[in-house]
Amino acid sequence: MSINPTDFPGRFTGHAPVPVPLHLAPHDDGERAARQVRQQTYNAREVECLLNYTSLPHPVIEPHHEYVHVMVADIDDLGEWLYERGGEVRIGPEFMGVRPYILVTHTDEARDGSRVEIRVTCAVPLDAAVMSEIAAAVAR
Repeated sequence: MSINPTDFPGRFTGHAPVPVPLHLAPHDDGERAARQVRQQTYNAREVECLLNYTSLPHPVIEPHHEYVHVMVADIDDLGEWLYERGGEVRIGPEFMGVRPYILVTHTDEARDGSRVEIRVTCAVPLDAAVMSEIAAAVAR
């Protein structure tokens, strides 16, 4: 006589559907994530197209679904972006002797009227000289 493990008491081979409470039911997180990935890819492509016809410095590019972050080496590189693209400069809080300067600018308008936000960032030492154009573009 052979014994099958499913023959033991309390074991069964059938499967019964388990109801899922509404607050645990899956939402459209998968679709939202897919939309965000598509938007991130679109944003990256739009900024790459902009950079293909300009000579703007862009050592690090980090696309997001809401904007594209470009990190440059210094305040002079940020000045090039400001001169070429315009925008508003914001200054972050001081940390360990430096402040982040962030230029918020955009790509050119697409056919549908949309633009991609670009945030160009660099760290500037507290005692560094800042060009007057950048100081004038600082959001107050």
